[in-house]
Amino acid sequence: MSTATEEKAILKKEKLDHEKEIASLKKVMSDYKVERKANWKTFKSKMNDDIDKIEKSLGKLTKKK
Repeated sequence: MSTATEEKAILKKEKLDHEKEIASLKKVMSDYKVERKANWKTFKSKMNDDIDKIEKSLGKLTKKK
């Protein structure tokens, strides 16, 4: 069984990972605005995959609490 300190460290790391993923998504979205609809299918597919990953990860976080 892990201690509260270890749990806090794990949650902090996961929070940082989420923040990095969100920052990456923001960059992709701003790049998309420049590219317009040239790569819409690729963008849409990648965005959906990234959102799914974030949802699953957030689901794991809520189960840990």
